[in-house]
Amino acid sequence: MDNSLISSDENPPRSEKSISFLVVDDDARARESLVALLKRQWPDITEAEDGEEAISLIQQRQYNLIILDLNMPKKSGDQVLTFIREKKIQTTVIVISGETSINKVTDAVRLGAYDIFRKPYSFDELEHSIRNALDKLLVEDEKAQIQKRLEHSEQLHRYMVNNSPDLIYILNLKGEFSFVNNSVKRLLGYERADLIGKHYSEIIADEDRMKAEYLFNERRRESRTNRTVELGLKCNAVNSSKSFQTSVCPIELNSMGIYSVDSKGSKKVSTYQGTYGVARDISSRKKAEKLITYQAYHDLLTKLPNRAMLLDRLDLAVKQAARTGQTLIVMFLDLDRFKLINDSFGHVVGDQLLVEVADRLKAEIRTGDTLARLGGDEFMLLLPQPTTRLQAESVAQKLIASLQQPFYLRGKEVYVNVSIGIAVFPDDSNDINTLIKNADMAMYDVKATGKNGYTFYDDKLEHAAAEKISIESGLRKALKNDELEIYYQPQLDVTTRRIVGVEALLRWNHPEFGLVEPNYFIEHAEESRIIEQLSDWVLHRVATDLFANEDFLASGIKVSINLSASDIRNKNFPESLVALTRHYGIEPKRLEIEITENMFMSDIQACTHKLQVLSNKGISIAIDDFGTGYSSLNYLRELPVHAVKIDYSFVSEIEHSEKGAALVAAIVGMAQGLGIDIVAEGVENTNQSDYLEELGCHVMQGYLFSRPVAVSDFLGRITTQKENYSSLSNA
Repeated sequence: MDNSLISSDENPPRSEKSISFLVVDDDARARESLVALLKRQWPDITEAEDGEEAISLIQQRQYNLIILDLNMPKKSGDQVLTFIREKKIQTTVIVISGETSINKVTDAVRLGAYDIFRKPYSFDELEHSIRNALDKLLVEDEKAQIQKRLEHSEQLHRYMVNNSPDLIYILNLKGEFSFVNNSVKRLLGYERADLIGKHYSEIIADEDRMKAEYLFNERRRESRTNRTVELGLKCNAVNSSKSFQTSVCPIELNSMGIYSVDSKGSKKVSTYQGTYGVARDISSRKKAEKLITYQAYHDLLTKLPNRAMLLDRLDLAVKQAARTGQTLIVMFLDLDRFKLINDSFGHVVGDQLLVEVADRLKAEIRTGDTLARLGGDEFMLLLPQPTTRLQAESVAQKLIASLQQPFYLRGKEVYVNVSIGIAVFPDDSNDINTLIKNADMAMYDVKATGKNGYTFYDDKLEHAAAEKISIESGLRKALKNDELEIYYQPQLDVTTRRIVGVEALLRWNHPEFGLVEPNYFIEHAEESRIIEQLSDWVLHRVATDLFANEDFLASGIKVSINLSASDIRNKNFPESLVALTRHYGIEPKRLEIEITENMFMSDIQACTHKLQVLSNKGISIAIDDFGTGYSSLNYLRELPVHAVKIDYSFVSEIEHSEKGAALVAAIVGMAQGLGIDIVAEGVENTNQSDYLEELGCHVMQGYLFSRPVAVSDFLGRITTQKENYSSLSNA
C-alpha cells in the first residue's frame, strides 16, 4: 500500500485534553463529585440531570465519552443508549448504576455500553476504564484519518476489509468461501487459504448448524436480511492467537445476498451471485454477560448461591416434591453474636469469618443440597431430596457441631454458634415464601430461648407472632385513644401506720380484655420500643395526677416509677427526667425510679454514670424485685442505690420455708449494713408483716395494706391521713 495514503498532517488525531465528556446522573451530589474528580485531567465536561436533557445535549454536539446512569426520571439510561444506537452516534458510553437486575445490566451491554460499574464504585477503576476507552478512541481517530485519505480508492476498500477487526467473507452459489479477510487468522486460527473453497458449514458449531443453514448463506437484501444473529464458529485452537483457548468462538452475524443486474430488453433482471457477510467476535461480551449472570445469582464474598438462586431452586424443588408426594426441608441459619465479631475485629475480619463459616457448612451437606447466603450472617439450606424430620435433625446437629471448633482471627481463638430454624414441605406450607418465613420464625424462637440450637416450626410460633403484632398495634392505639391509666399502691411505715411512699403502676383498659396489668404487654412494648412512649406517658401522668394536688404536695410522700432498659439506654434519659421535674415543679427528693437488676448489667459503667447524674440531683434509685436477677451484689457498691425492694416471691416464702425466711433476713441485714432503705413488696398477712418488722423492715407494700387504687381513691386517703394527723396534733 502507498504510505502516502496513511501519512498526512491534515486533521491530526485529537489530544487527550480535547476529549469531551458528558456526565448524566439524576443524583446531583454523585454527579458533581464525579465531575470534580474528572476535571482534574479533562476540562471539557458537560453535565445532564436526566436522560431527556442528555439526549438534547447529544443532538447539539459530539461527545467523545458519556458516563451514564440507568435509573433516571423522564428518560432512562436504556432510552439514551437506544437513541445513540438508532442514530448511529459515534461515542463511547460507560454505565454507572445502582441497578442490580441482571436483565437491565445485560440490556445495557447489548445496547452498546463499553463498560459497566455498580454503585458504589472505585474511581481508580473508573479512571482506568476511561483511559482504555480513550486509547481506543485515539486508535479509532487514527483509523478515521486513514479512511479519509483512502476514500474513493480501491486500496481503501481492501485495507478496510483486511484490517477490519470483524471477519468479512463472501460465499459463492454453493455456499463455499470465495473470500475471507485477514481477521480469520486472529479470530478463528485459520489461514485464509484453509477456508477458500470450503463449505461454510465446516466452521459452524454443531449446535448451531440448523440455525446457520437459514442465516449464514443469506440470499435476501437490505432491510429484509437477518442482522445481529448470534452463532458459534469452530476455532482452530492450535493456530489461534486468542489469549484463551476455546473450541467455539461466539459471533454476531450480519449477512446479505449479492446480486448482479442484467438488462434484458427493457427489463433489468437481478441474478443471485452469492452472500456477503460480517461476523463480529462477541467473546468479551459473552464473558461479561457470564460474569454478570454469576454475580446476579451468587454471593460474591462466600461464592455461595444468593437469595435469587435459592428461590429458583426452591421453587423447582417444591414443584418436584408436590408431584412425587415427597417432603423437603428448609433451614434458616443465623450466627449468634456475629455483630460482636465485627465490632471487635472490624468488617474485613468479619468477612473472613463468614467465608470460613461457609466453607465449614458446605463440607457438611450433600452435593444436591443448596446452601445460600442471604446477607449479613444469615444463611439458608435447602434439602431437596426426600428428607425426614429425623434426617433434618441429624443435618442440623452436624452443622452446629461443624462450628464448634475455634476459628483463628488475627491470632486469636474465636468461637461461633449458630441458631437454626427448620420448616418442612408440605407440612408447614406449600408456598416457598411462607416456608422461608416459617423457618425464619423458628430460628428466632431458638434465639429467644438460648441460641446455639435448632427447632422445627410450630403453629404456636405464628400465633405468638400474631399476638405480638396485635399487642403492639393495640398499644399504639391505646396511647392515642386514652386507654391507659395509672393505679397507685401505697407504701406504709408500719410503725406509724402512715403512707410514706407510693408506687405508680401502669394499667391498660383493653377494649376486649378489660383492665390488664403490665405483665401482659410490657415485654412486647420493650421489643417494639413503644416502651419509651409509655414511660414518657407515665411520667407526665404521675406529675399531673399527684403534684397538682395540694394535700399530696404537703404530704412529703415519695413516688416510685418503674423504668425500662430502653429508658436507661437512652443517652438523653437523665436530662429529660430532670427537665420534667423542673417543668412540673417537682422536688427531686419526692421522686424515686425503680429499675431491675438485669437492666444495667449489659453496660454497668454507662448506667452508673446516668444514675449518678440523677442521684446528684436528689432523685432516689431503688432496685426492684431484688434478688431475682443478676447474682453478683457488687453493683450495690458501684451504683448510687438508695433502696432495695424485697420481691414478693421471697416474702410469700416467709411462712412456708425456713430457707425463704432466712433469705429475707439476709437481704434485710445486708441492706441495713450498707445503709440502704428496704421496702417489702407483696405483704398479704400479719404473719409476714410481723416477721419483717422484727427484722427491722418497716416500709411495706401489699394487699394487707392496700391494693393498687385509682388516683381519686389514693388522693382521698392522703386527705384523710392529713386530717387524722391534724386531729392528733391538736389533741
